Amino acid sequence: MLKQLSRIAIFISVVVIVTNCKKFGKPFDTYFFTDIESTAGPLQLFVDGNNKGHLPDLKTSMSPDNDTIIRQALHLTLKAGKYHLQAKDSLSNVISECTLKFSSTSTRLSGGKGGQATSSSSDRLVTKFY
Repeated sequence: MLKQLSRIAIFISVVVIVTNCKKFGKPFDTYFFTDIESTAGPLQLFVDGNNKGHLPDLKTSMSPDNDTIIRQALHLTLKAGKYHLQAKDSLSNVISECTLKFSSTSTRLSGGKGGQATSSSSDRLVTKFY
């Protein structure tokens, strides 16, 4: 009886630890850029309503291993999770918008306005607004 209770306690502890690890999410190096040439000035990236900076205009192939993206794109460290992304021009017009949800096993863009594409590797995520 005591062995069974110990096993149950260990099992519950493991489940709680694993659940909490997934909840907090693994950090990813995320890179954002655009190939939109806006007449209203450079685009700004907003993540969950917060301005994260200028989206560089890069004419390059979409890959998490692309050196141009790694050197020149807007870099953020984000934990695995769900984020509302917006690309706005200097007049605060939303040019592109989506929801990004990612983890170590999957990546998904959904809904919104404009065009977006994403590509990922084990700990790196690249998102392009077009």
